[in-house]
Amino acid sequence: VLISLFLIPAYIFRFSIFGIPTNVFEVAVGITFIYFIVSWFLNNQKKPENYHKLKSGSVFVYLLLFVAFISVFVAADRTRALGIFKGWFLVPIVLYFLIINTFGRAKLKYLSIPLYFSLIAVSVWAILQKLGVISTLFYQVGDSGFADYLIRFRAFGPFESPNYLAMFLLPMTFLSLPILELFKRRTDQTLILATFILPLFALYSSHSLGGLLAFGFATVSFLAFRLSKEGKIQTREQKIRLAYIIFALVAAAVIFSTIFSSIGQETYSRNVRVEIYRYAIQLVKSHPVLGIGPGEFQQSVENISKSNLGFQLYGLSYALHPHDIYLTFWLNLGIFGLLFFLIVVIYFFIKIGRSHGAVFLSSALCAAMIAVLVHGIIDTTYFKNDLSAIFWIIVAVSVIIGSRDNGKQ
Repeated sequence: VLISLFLIPAYIFRFSIFGIPTNVFEVAVGITFIYFIVSWFLNNQKKPENYHKLKSGSVFVYLLLFVAFISVFVAADRTRALGIFKGWFLVPIVLYFLIINTFGRAKLKYLSIPLYFSLIAVSVWAILQKLGVISTLFYQVGDSGFADYLIRFRAFGPFESPNYLAMFLLPMTFLSLPILELFKRRTDQTLILATFILPLFALYSSHSLGGLLAFGFATVSFLAFRLSKEGKIQTREQKIRLAYIIFALVAAAVIFSTIFSSIGQETYSRNVRVEIYRYAIQLVKSHPVLGIGPGEFQQSVENISKSNLGFQLYGLSYALHPHDIYLTFWLNLGIFGLLFFLIVVIYFFIKIGRSHGAVFLSSALCAAMIAVLVHGIIDTTYFKNDLSAIFWIIVAVSVIIGSRDNGKQ
């Protein structure tokens, strides 16, 4: 499982097995799942008195998976939709299942190790790209879009865009923070904490307005949740003081994002997004229940925007998705897909709210989820191999720390 977590960004290395498209990350999860099931079966056969019952977590997770599978038959291109179902729902939820059945609260801290090293590797790549030391990877070479990012000094790392880099870095940063608890000496903790300047600089290098804004909100949620869990916010004066701090941090995040994000100053980019939102809402109105199916957004937008020649020429290439996680769930999986997604999110907050102990970890989880949800207002922070995996890691860890057993696994 730890190896699979480290290899999350390795989804960019794609190939086929028996004609089925896959990637390094999916293979790692698949091998882990097979090993887990075989080991579980053999152990229960040898020692039936120590039968280990499998955990499933919330039923809504599997209802969401079922709706995602049904949505394949709604899509016009079912082959592409099936690939989306496999890569963005089936494999990440299998990883979720593996985590909740492999780790108890006593071992949760080890999850931060591979996530931390994966985060640092991607961050270093993005920083070197920002400094002009390295440029593009094999699948990025020759693409005018990546050349344009480099000209504007926007780092995108091994991913498809600077925004995707930001969407990876932010929740992974908070998920990696619990690695500090593996070190007892203050000096060691300080040295490790200092390395987190790398993902923060990489995040800045992406110039992602959504990422920078989400960082402000996530940081505030981390602070507020931790103070609340530790019982340090009780008197009226303390609540007022916290409210002032939150306001100041959010205001600083907004100002910083507006000044340092190139997107925030690009009228063209804003106008294109507004057009994409308009067409997305139009599609929701015409397909309110079943949506349009996975992978159909760009084609659907092309069909309904034929009278808008300017958008067809210059904006359609950016309309790969609605640039909003909630609209994307609705259009890809229908109203029930959006509903079950929101229920899973509520389930997450209930779990970490009821958790006892592990204050630092639960605060980091809260911040990671807030990053996904806030950034998801202006971008699609789920529908990609690595982003969907990160989401289900967050949910899986919340299931473990919110469980009622003693977590001695």
